[in-house]
Amino acid sequence: MAIKVLAKGLLLGQHAYLRSGWNVMDGILVFISLVDVSISLTAQSSPRIFGVLRVFRLLRTLRPLRVISRAPGLKLVVQTLLSSLRPIGNIVLICCTFFIIFGVLGVQLFKGSFFHCTGPDIRQVRNKTQCLQDPRNKWLQHKYNFDNLGQALMSLFVLSSKDGWVQIMYTGIDAVGIDQQPQRNYNEWRLLYFISFLLLVGFFVLNMFVGVVVENFHKCREEQEREEKARRAAKRAKKLDEKRRRMQEAPYYAAYSAARRAVHRLCSSKYFDLAIAGVIGLNVVTMSLEFYLMPAELEFGLKMFNFFFTAVFVVEAVLKSSALGLRRYLRDRWNQLDVLIVLLSIMGIALEELKSNVIPVNPTIIRVMRVLRIARVLKLLKMAKGIRALLDTVIVALPQVGNLGLLFYLLFFIFAALGVELFGRLECSEQHPCEGLNKHAHFENFGMALLTLFRVATGDNWNGIMKDTLREDCDRGDHCTRNCCVSAFVSPIYFVVFVLMAQFVLVNVVVAVLMKHLEESSKMLNDDAEDDAEPTSEPAPHPSAPSSCPPSWDCKSHSLDELPVAHAHLRRLSLPPSWKPGFHASRRRCHSLPAVGLQLPQTAKCASSPTIPQGNSAV
Repeated sequence: MAIKVLAKGLLLGQHAYLRSGWNVMDGILVFISLVDVSISLTAQSSPRIFGVLRVFRLLRTLRPLRVISRAPGLKLVVQTLLSSLRPIGNIVLICCTFFIIFGVLGVQLFKGSFFHCTGPDIRQVRNKTQCLQDPRNKWLQHKYNFDNLGQALMSLFVLSSKDGWVQIMYTGIDAVGIDQQPQRNYNEWRLLYFISFLLLVGFFVLNMFVGVVVENFHKCREEQEREEKARRAAKRAKKLDEKRRRMQEAPYYAAYSAARRAVHRLCSSKYFDLAIAGVIGLNVVTMSLEFYLMPAELEFGLKMFNFFFTAVFVVEAVLKSSALGLRRYLRDRWNQLDVLIVLLSIMGIALEELKSNVIPVNPTIIRVMRVLRIARVLKLLKMAKGIRALLDTVIVALPQVGNLGLLFYLLFFIFAALGVELFGRLECSEQHPCEGLNKHAHFENFGMALLTLFRVATGDNWNGIMKDTLREDCDRGDHCTRNCCVSAFVSPIYFVVFVLMAQFVLVNVVVAVLMKHLEESSKMLNDDAEDDAEPTSEPAPHPSAPSSCPPSWDCKSHSLDELPVAHAHLRRLSLPPSWKPGFHASRRRCHSLPAVGLQLPQTAKCASSPTIPQGNSAV
């Protein structure tokens, strides 16, 4: 930062350091780090400063954001995503309006009624007073309730995510009133409130919000799309030129011998591909017949089938490499996949046969080689043009999807570090039971925090995890070391922001990028189909051209295309009645053709060419 400020200046000048938003972000993060270090050094002498230190430790987790300005692809994706978020104010206003309307209505319907009594015997309990008469009972409130607008909005967001919404709905249906014990299916008409919210907001408004974000993302990529269209047009023109050039040249198999040309015809036949596809399908069927503790006869039969299929694939590779040439054969990626599958099959058979006491082979390696046999199914993909186009689309979209994946990782990294700092000391025990946090999902260390956030991103019981972070019987002190928690306002903000960014925005943007590339791939396929339909060969022969070689024309020395030219000129001539073209029986050459208006092939040599009077010429 200091070097950049010295080189560009701090504020004055067109290229000053603070003129760039990315530099401003870097400067803020560096300033936060310096303040954090200063407070850490003075914290021992001033215990009251621990609260401020904790805040700056939280802000320290934002340091990975500096990676964005140093990765050009990621920087472009973030700029496009931020630009796409600017014009969505109307749809955000609509979403907030629906949430506030249903939130206010939920407060009017359910405020103070989401309490319940827990204890050893609560069958006769009807209200709060009867519940508290027994000292063993407790009058508890559900974490997701409608006591105020904030609680209602949090509960509605959980409903809109469709995770745990059924339990909230049943709690609302069972609710009787303020300080009243719930009764099963007390008011079933309240079902309309929850169903209406899910239909209007959960299915319609939120998806409209995601659709607007994705649409704006595509609009912000119009400049990139124009470059891609120009690149696609140039690629198409190059392909057409190459195709015309190939049509003018002799095919690569023109100099093949008769036997090799027969092999080429066999490998180019569609029946050959269908036969290989049938073998692959039969191979898939035999692989699906394996099961635990299968008889030795079946195991031997499957082993023989594996030998047969491997031999077929080896013969296929050998035939195609001899028909196309090894270099031309390996130029195609799908042929490279075929060769890799053949090599893996041969290695698997070799390892299984070498398994003995003399040459010990790790059984894990043999199991891995057996598992890799399933890659033979991929050979079917190259025979389906649509699936190949889809895979090519995914491969082309990988760079941009990779940038989005890196953005995903930064999001997970930052929130995992925040989760460790905020919820890393929450306790789950018999005294403090948890509904979502357990030994498989917690924030005690960074690795498990990443896995827990991935679980939250998939929508699996994330409301239970958030419910555990909203507990009240915990220590909120600065010096807490066990069963520590944070403010009740921090936890909802943490999970709501993460779920919005992970579940609703970034995942849908990745899908949108893949669909956009799939659309472009379909356009390229249509362009290729149009190119194939365009006439790239020479013009059609003259209508007067004969369909077969006349017996007097030396077809071995001259092509049929040369004959219609002379034939057409002859028909336009007013020749003398006594003139008749003749051909030498042994040399097959014309010896009496008119010289006026005729353009004979250079290879044709006439013995004599009588001159026709100009008055008889009709050329």
